[in-house]
Amino acid sequence: MAAGVSGGVLGAGMLIMPPVVAALAGGHSLLVWSAHLLLGASVSLMLAMSVHARVGPTSLAGAVGALLAPWAQRAVDGVFAVAFTAGQAAIAWFAATCLLAAAHGALPRPGTDGLLLALAVLAVAVLAALSPFSLPAVALRLRPWVTGLLALACVAWGWPAVPAAGADTPLAPSDLSPAGGQWLALAALFFAGVGWEAVTTVVPVAAASRRRTAAGVVLGAVAVAVVYLGLAAVQRVTAGAPATGDSVPTPLRWVLTGAVVTVLTSYCFTNVRTAARIVGRLRPGDEPRPTARGATLPVIAAVGAACCAFAVLGTRDGAVPLLLLGPAAAALTGYGLAAAGAVRRGGPLLRVTGVAVLLVLAGMTVLSVPLLRGG
Repeated sequence: MAAGVSGGVLGAGMLIMPPVVAALAGGHSLLVWSAHLLLGASVSLMLAMSVHARVGPTSLAGAVGALLAPWAQRAVDGVFAVAFTAGQAAIAWFAATCLLAAAHGALPRPGTDGLLLALAVLAVAVLAALSPFSLPAVALRLRPWVTGLLALACVAWGWPAVPAAGADTPLAPSDLSPAGGQWLALAALFFAGVGWEAVTTVVPVAAASRRRTAAGVVLGAVAVAVVYLGLAAVQRVTAGAPATGDSVPTPLRWVLTGAVVTVLTSYCFTNVRTAARIVGRLRPGDEPRPTARGATLPVIAAVGAACCAFAVLGTRDGAVPLLLLGPAAAALTGYGLAAAGAVRRGGPLLRVTGVAVLLVLAGMTVLSVPLLRGG
């Protein structure tokens, strides 16, 4: 269960979120990371206790549907289908930013140069998703480890550099107040935290006691915290003052950039197929059966087109964290409905936990939206 939780959470966010959170939250980055990890672990534990002995192995949407009603399942699938497309656009923009920074030695300004590169990354990923190609199982098992080691190398070398406050870059909006930047960082971190819901699959399979289930989830959350807080701490030490990227030798930054783009493109490839499978669950039952790719070719193509459409919206400054608000909104919706299910179906302790999670999620939304809008 610990491996399932940590493996579900740790992914592309290890590469993307350290520089983004550092750019948005500045000196408060460790506090923002800690707040997200505490909330994510609480949600994961609540979900684990909700499905324990009540629900079989299923997705978050399936678990919410079993705890509440079929409409809730379709709602979660719907928001996650849209959110996945926005998330892939954010990943592609981060890859494009790294490519432009490698070429010029400094973070680029937003614009069509980044858009063309982001669309190129998405095109490669979508074409791979349309093909019969699949990553070998061993590659999927090793990918989080490779991503983590690459993320550690990037933050140790300060690549990409953390932009100065108010800089016009794709990593942070230039017109946000410091408080708004911290709330945007906390919201965007739900992209890195998509995966806390992995317990809806691993807990029913393990069929362990409630005590061992709680211990497994907590151990997995601790592993996630060690990785993310470790990366954030190294990021803070190496960043110090905002850098331009000139301190990283040109050959090294191209090596790091090539590795980052390759890994992120692989995540876009698998995530496009995941989004297509989610869309497939929303379609009527008489639709053509999914192929070995996990979904029909028209659905994959439609998902790819939606990813590209979101990428076109990313030409303004702060494109990466703003596009990450899509996955954040989906996670908040799914976790909020899961908390409502815990209140409805759980015992006294689980109901109290569900109410607490609902209040925290609602409070985050109420406090953050005015700041993100500049109010």
